Amino acid sequence: MSITAVEIKKVVLDEDDFGHEMRVGNILNNVEYPQNYYEFTRVMPPHHGGTYTDRVTGKTRQFDFRCQIVKGENPVLSIYLAVECKNLNADLPLVVCGRPRTVEESYHAFLQLETPKPNVLPVWLRKKDGFNSIYQPDQFVGKSLLRLKKKQNEICAEGDSEIYDRWAQALASSHDLADRAFDENLPQKSCAFVMPLVVVPDNSLWIVSYKDDGTPDADPIKVDKCEFYVEQKLNLSSMPQLVLTHIHFVTLKGLSQMLADFVAPRTRTWKRIFGT
Repeated sequence: MSITAVEIKKVVLDEDDFGHEMRVGNILNNVEYPQNYYEFTRVMPPHHGGTYTDRVTGKTRQFDFRCQIVKGENPVLSIYLAVECKNLNADLPLVVCGRPRTVEESYHAFLQLETPKPNVLPVWLRKKDGFNSIYQPDQFVGKSLLRLKKKQNEICAEGDSEIYDRWAQALASSHDLADRAFDENLPQKSCAFVMPLVVVPDNSLWIVSYKDDGTPDADPIKVDKCEFYVEQKLNLSSMPQLVLTHIHFVTLKGLSQMLADFVAPRTRTWKRIFGT
């Protein structure tokens, strides 16, 4: 029996990464700003599909997207998104298992450039923790990943190798972004926060939160955004060691919500990240 166009289309929509990439790019390129928008915050056009050298392995890698979100003029505040895309069948979703975030895990770091001088790059590492961080105590944080699959007509779990490849690339791209954050001419005071993301299709992201005794706190919940704890240490060129504490998993809808929050008037997100 010959395969039909309808069957091919279904497989492509469920499994083809390039189509999913294009949908992610469409969101990054078409951010809707609030009516009567007056704040100087802009999502810059993303870079799609460039290559870079992995600072750890020395291998050439290709990133899916890199995007800079800029706020203010002096200081200039920048959020750099290292975006990787993974198309998943919503019937076989990604399940992020975790628990409430501890106080020790509740922090993030960013880079600050102050008063450039000839041949000097005075970059400082700044840290925000506890309830001042965007990663607050007692909120859900992922600790392990499960990708569901169908075997003999039953749903079971398999390893996270496919997803691991994507978030490993997001971290590697973040390393390169952080190294280049202050390459360009910038005002006397500039700050940069690097955020790695993995974007999956809508309805394909679930979380399971556990109690201390190892039993689920509630039924699995379908979500559009969640964070996964990594505490990845990055040794930067001529700069302090930067720690990326979390990677973000978002759906297409979750990505749109995240971008809308960054450009919203009087949003508290920028203050939680940079404290200004």
